[in-house]
Amino acid sequence: MVPWVISFAISWLVFFALADCRRCAPLLAGGLAAVILQLSCDTTGYYLNLYRILDPVLPLFNSSAFFTLGPVFTMGALFGQYLPSRRWLQGLHIIAFSGLFLLEEHMYVLAGVLKYVSWNHPASLLVDLLVFATLAWLVESQRLGWGGSSARTLALDRGRTIDGMEGIK
Repeated sequence: MVPWVISFAISWLVFFALADCRRCAPLLAGGLAAVILQLSCDTTGYYLNLYRILDPVLPLFNSSAFFTLGPVFTMGALFGQYLPSRRWLQGLHIIAFSGLFLLEEHMYVLAGVLKYVSWNHPASLLVDLLVFATLAWLVESQRLGWGGSSARTLALDRGRTIDGMEGIK
């Protein structure tokens, strides 16, 4: 019970320290998408008997509400807010957040509130990488607009990067 509440409190403290609440769109896009992806992954993992959430305190679709509305929402929101515009930096951003999420999951395993049944850390890392890549795509799509040619495509067509610097021709 305690690990869920502690991680909830820490994640919201970090969120309030780092979030730019003047720009709500990336925060909401990243946070809500992360919640949807996490709940679907945990529900699938539950029904496939891959892992078990133990003592969730406040259950929410086979997960803990403290986990979903704490670390998941806040990490997704901060991920969306700080997503860089350059692709190679986005790759590093995805790897860094996946590693942090895997570290948090490992701490849940050590604390005894998450039990692997037919699951392991490499599989979890792969899922984390895919989830954060999906989040990057969603946030980037929301940032640049959903329809037509994106600002990035138009800028690259003109030989410039999105922030006005010369691109490779």
